[in-house]
Amino acid sequence: MLVNEFSPVSGGAEKQAERLAAYFAARNRPVWVITRHFPGLATAEMMNGFHIIRPVTWGPGKTRTITFVLGALRHLWLLRNKIAIIHAHMLFGPAFAAALAGQLLGKRVIVKLGSSGSTGEIQISLRTARGRLRLALLRRWADVIIALDDDMQAEALSAGFLPERIYRMVNGIDVSSFAPAVSREAAKAQLQIHSKVLILFVGRLVPEKSLPTLLNALYQAVKTCHNLHLILVGSGSEQATLQSLVHELKIEEFVTFVGNQSDVKPYLNAADIFVLPSESEGMSNALMEGMAAGLPCIATPVGASPKILGQGKYGMLVPVGDVNAWAAALVALARNPIRRGELGRAAHQRIMSDYDFSVVGARYEGLYQELIKYGE
Repeated sequence: MLVNEFSPVSGGAEKQAERLAAYFAARNRPVWVITRHFPGLATAEMMNGFHIIRPVTWGPGKTRTITFVLGALRHLWLLRNKIAIIHAHMLFGPAFAAALAGQLLGKRVIVKLGSSGSTGEIQISLRTARGRLRLALLRRWADVIIALDDDMQAEALSAGFLPERIYRMVNGIDVSSFAPAVSREAAKAQLQIHSKVLILFVGRLVPEKSLPTLLNALYQAVKTCHNLHLILVGSGSEQATLQSLVHELKIEEFVTFVGNQSDVKPYLNAADIFVLPSESEGMSNALMEGMAAGLPCIATPVGASPKILGQGKYGMLVPVGDVNAWAAALVALARNPIRRGELGRAAHQRIMSDYDFSVVGARYEGLYQELIKYGE
């Protein structure tokens, strides 16, 4: 597996790569993850039964990418007699390295898309000559392009990838690991929050998450529902702007920024409502984690969220940027604990039946076996 970043540096794509690697390692399948090196991290180590290789890179920007690709190619060459599948996560430098290695070594190549829209890999690639060249090579050399939702599939088709090479897949989650360890009230007490209806956001504090919509909705909601409290887990380029907006709206007592957390489970255990107000998404790990924890979820109808939430059957879908609608949704759930319980149970069952990694991992294994058989 090739991925730009990997644990302990971790985002959505990286979490999925880690879960997939651990799934196969637990089944005695040899797995190597090749990823970028960061200061303080080992160049080679074992994690959960699989190998992590971090080629040393140097230089700024494009030079660092080139040295990573060269380092990845070197390690893939050394592993050539031990590997059958090269699986790249996201359509950037790792995907180029995977496709080139596939040609040189005669291996099957999978490239998994991470997101769509203006912040997705395909549209970003189309903006530069280097990106367009990478797309052209991947159209020829990648055996499978994995799309997580209809938007990704449509973008892959519009970028010239053959329909028969596009494979629909979903992200997975270990549902059992998100089962609450303590009662919600005990979890709130551990966070020193009492007698509040706790709203939780987990993710990067960046423009595409549309967090000003959430804060303005909270400003409206607390006028009639005084026991609401929002916790934002994560960091990002918009943090200072968001904190200024909280101050401007005079809702400091209703909002807590806790930054990045290595373990979000204490917050999931304590929360009453999970929110994802994004204007663009792929298949959100955070949303699935909230559902796995049995939380009623409010999200926007973008990316894979409508499908995961069953078009509103397993959670609430609220339009992007609609402050009034978001405020109404927050108040409706805050005032109705019975409805929160119903949606939370439905969300948990939805994730358990269709998105648990026992199901998703088996689908990947079937795909790998199909590609290996095809290549024989």
